[in-house]
Amino acid sequence: MSNIKRAIFKNKTGAIAIVALLIFSMSASTMLVPTAKAALTVNDYAYISVSTNPVGVGQSLEVIMWMNQIIFGAALTNNIRFQGYELIVTAPDGKNTTEPLPAVTSDPTSAQDYSFTPTTAGTYILTFIFPGQTYTFPAQMTVVGPNNAYLGAYYEPTSTSTNLTVQSTPIAPIPATPLPTNYWTRPIYGENPNWYTISSNWLGGVSYGVSSPGYSGIGNSPNLGANEEQFPTQDVGPLTAHIMWTKPLQSGGVVGGNNFVIQGDTYFEGSAYEQRFDNPIILDGMLYYTEPISTTEPSSGPTVCVNLQTGQQIWSSTAVPALGFGYIYDAQDPNEHGVWPPMLVAVTFTGWQVYDGDTGDSLFNVTNVPSGVTLLGPEGEYLVLSLVNYGTPTSPNWYLQEWNSSRLWDDLYSGPSTTPDLPPPVTNGAWTGGYVTYEGAPLYVPSLLDFNVSVPTLNGQTPVTEVGAILGDELLCYSGNLPSNGADLFFGPASDTPYTYWGINLNATVGSVGAKLWSNTLQPPAGNITVIEAGIDPVNNVFVEEYRETMQFVGYSLSTGDKLWGPTASQQALDYYGSPGSGSLADAIAYGKLYSSAYGGILYCYDTKTGDLLWTYGNGGAGNSTNSGVETPFGYYPTFVNAIGNGVVYEVTTEHTIETPIFKGALVRAINATTGQQIWTLSDYTGEFLSDSFAMADGYATFFNGYDNQIYVVGRGPSQTTVGVQPYGSDVVISGTVMDISAGTKQTEQAGDFPNGVPCASDASMSAWMGYVYQQQPEPTNFNGVQVQIAVLDSNGNHYPIGTVTTDASGSYSLTWAPTIPGNFTVYATFDGNNGYWPSYAEGHFYASPSAPTAAPTASPVTGLASTATVELGVVAIIIVIIIIGALILLMLNRKRP
Repeated sequence: MSNIKRAIFKNKTGAIAIVALLIFSMSASTMLVPTAKAALTVNDYAYISVSTNPVGVGQSLEVIMWMNQIIFGAALTNNIRFQGYELIVTAPDGKNTTEPLPAVTSDPTSAQDYSFTPTTAGTYILTFIFPGQTYTFPAQMTVVGPNNAYLGAYYEPTSTSTNLTVQSTPIAPIPATPLPTNYWTRPIYGENPNWYTISSNWLGGVSYGVSSPGYSGIGNSPNLGANEEQFPTQDVGPLTAHIMWTKPLQSGGVVGGNNFVIQGDTYFEGSAYEQRFDNPIILDGMLYYTEPISTTEPSSGPTVCVNLQTGQQIWSSTAVPALGFGYIYDAQDPNEHGVWPPMLVAVTFTGWQVYDGDTGDSLFNVTNVPSGVTLLGPEGEYLVLSLVNYGTPTSPNWYLQEWNSSRLWDDLYSGPSTTPDLPPPVTNGAWTGGYVTYEGAPLYVPSLLDFNVSVPTLNGQTPVTEVGAILGDELLCYSGNLPSNGADLFFGPASDTPYTYWGINLNATVGSVGAKLWSNTLQPPAGNITVIEAGIDPVNNVFVEEYRETMQFVGYSLSTGDKLWGPTASQQALDYYGSPGSGSLADAIAYGKLYSSAYGGILYCYDTKTGDLLWTYGNGGAGNSTNSGVETPFGYYPTFVNAIGNGVVYEVTTEHTIETPIFKGALVRAINATTGQQIWTLSDYTGEFLSDSFAMADGYATFFNGYDNQIYVVGRGPSQTTVGVQPYGSDVVISGTVMDISAGTKQTEQAGDFPNGVPCASDASMSAWMGYVYQQQPEPTNFNGVQVQIAVLDSNGNHYPIGTVTTDASGSYSLTWAPTIPGNFTVYATFDGNNGYWPSYAEGHFYASPSAPTAAPTASPVTGLASTATVELGVVAIIIVIIIIGALILLMLNRKRP
C-alpha cells in the first residue's frame, strides 16, 4: 500500500473525510450523467497537505496531494487513474524544482503522496498541479458497468499551493518509551513499539517445513524448533534457571511400592515416538499444546491454551486437533493495518484447519496446500516455493511457483471453479486452485501464487530437489541424487554418481525470477561417504553439507556454488547417532555460526564463513562439562540444541529411547552463543530428540521434564520487598524480606513447604535453589540471597544510602543504624533485581527523638525484701538531707535581719 494511504488511515478524521469524499463524488457523478451523449466537462478542486509544518532542515515529511473527484471506475483491481500530477517546490531562494511523481496516480481515491526533505531554512512553496485529463478507459466499461457516459469526459486542470516553514532545528519526535525495568505482562501498550526487542512468538511446526522469514534449509536440525521460523535474534529466551510455574501433564516420577521388576521405577515419559508434550506453540504470551491420553495417544487429548507467565488456563477444546503451527498475519492493505488475532493451524492430508488462537473456535479450512521450501514472508505469510515438473521424468518441463497464504483473503468467490464469467484456475504448470471453507461454505480460490515461471535451465535434469531459499534472493536446489552408501533407509538408495547444485534467482530487480544464477557439479567424496544437507546461512551466504560416516562438515558459497572450506575434523564418535535419524549430525545455524551437538555430548561451534572451530562446550572443567561418569553408557550426557535466541544456545539432555529410572544428572543448559560460556543449568530430562518439546518467547522457555512428567516454564519472575523499622536504644533496626511471588510459589507443595513465602535467590544459587523448591532436592548449604540497598530521607530533606545487606535462606535481611539528627525519617529498601527476578522496593517511616531514647531496662528477677528496703532507706536519707539544707538556709536568712 502507498505511503499516502498509510498517512490517511492513521487519522480517523482523515478516514472519515475520505469516506465523505467518496460519497460526495459518487453523488456528484450521478448528477453529472447527461441524457445526451455529449462529452462531459468535470470541474475539479485540488488539495495539498504536508505532514509536519514547521519542520527542521534535513527532516523528511510526507506531501499529500489529492482531487475532489475520483475518476469514474477507479478501483484497487484496475488501472483507471488520474495521470500527470505535478509537484513544484519553490525553495526560499526562489528556485523552482519539479519533483519526480509517478506518471499514474498510485491510489484509486485520486491521492498521491511524496516524501520530501528540505535542505535550507526558510519558507518553501509547494504547488500541486493537475494538468487536466480526458477519460480514455473504454476497455474498463464492461468491468465497472454498462454506463459509458464518462467515455471522453474531460476533467479540467486545477492547482493549489501551501507554504512550508523550515527551521534550522529539527522537530523532536515523542521519545520512545524506555524498556521495562519492572515485571511486565502482555498486552504490550501500543505506544511502546520498541518493546518488540524483548518480546517474541514461537510458531512451532518445524516438522511441517516452516522456516524463518529469510532462510530455510533441510538439516537445520529438527531439534531447533521455531528458531527456524524467525530470525534467531528475534527469539527471546531466559537468562536464568528461575522457575515460574510447573504443571503435571500426566502421572510422573517414581511410582512407589516394590511390586515391580525395577525397584523405584518411574512412570513412562514418552520415548520412543510418543512424546507427551510435542510441538508447543507460543503466540501473544499464550502457550498452546495438546494433552496426551494414556500411553498410546500422545496427541489425542484436548488442545489447551494457558498464560505463559502464570499457567492460568484460558481455554481447552477437544474440537481442536493436534496443532501444526501458529500463524500471525500482519495485514497491510488499503483498509486494514495491523496484525490479525493469532491463528492456530492443524495440518491434515487435505490441507489446513485454521482456528482462532484467542478462543479455539474454528475459522476456516484450506485445501490443496502445496509442498516445498516454506518461508515466512515480511507480513507473516507462509510462502511455499515449489519446483513442479509438468513434463515427464525423461522429458521434464520445470516450473517454479510461489504459493502465498496471504492470498487466502483475496479474490474469493462462491461457486465451482468452472464458472464461465469468473477467472478460471491458472494452468500450464501453475497451482490449479483450491477451496477455503468458511462456516461450511466453500469459496474457490483461483490462484494463491505470487508467480509461476518456467525454469528451462533445469529441463533435462531429473530428479530435482529443493534444498532451501533466502527470501527474495535465491533458491538452492540440486539435480541427481546425493552420494549415499545406502546403509540407512532414511536417506534412500545407494548413489555414487555426480550431482549438481543450482542457484535459481528469486530477485526480480536483478533478473528474471527463475533464471539460473550458477551451477556446480560435484563428484562424490572418496571413501563411499554419504552426503546430507546441513543447512543455509544467510549471514555469510553459505550452504553446508555433512559427511555422515566421518561426522564432518563442508561449506559452499551461495553466490557461486564453489567450495569454501572443509571437511572439518571429525566430531565425537557417538555423534553418528544424531538427528533426524541414525547416522546424521544434529546441527543448527545462527549468527553466522553452525552449532552441532548430539550423543557425544560436546557442543561444537563453527564459523560458517571459514569452517574454523571457534569453541567447544562440554569437554572442559567445572561450568563446562557434560561428563556423566557412571550415570550413562555414553560417558557424556547426550545433549541436543533445542533453540537459539538472544545470543544464547539452549540445549537439553535427551536420547531416543530412555530407560527408567532415568539416569541422574540430566540438565537443560543455556550457553553463550558467542563464547561458549555456561550461563545457567537446571535439572531436566526432555523427551526424545525426534520431537520438539521446547519453546521460548518473551524471555521465557517452556519444556517437558521426564523426571516428573511436568511442564516447566522458566524465566524472570516478579519479586516483593518488605521493610520495617524498630527503635533500639539510640539506633534503629531496619529489617524486611525479599520474596519470590511467581505463580509457582502458590502451588500446593510450594505453599505448604514455604508458608511464609519462597525467598529470592542469587543467580549463582538459582539452579540448586529451584531444585530444592520444585524438585524435592536437598536444601543447598551454600545458599546466597539477593542484595538490598538501604537508603533514607532525613528530616532535612537529604536522601542518602546507609548500607547494603544480603538476604538469607528465609528471605530476611536486617541493618542496624544510628540516626545523626532528630526528626521524621523515610527508609527505602530496594532490590535491584537480577536475571531471575524483576526489581522491587518498599518504604517505611520512623521518628528519631531529639535526645537519644533510653534503652528499655532489662527485666531481672525479684531478689526479695532486701532490695526493696535498700531503695526505701535511700529515699529517707535524701529527704533528711533536704530538710537539713532547708533549715540552714532559714538560719542564714534570720541572721541577716537588723
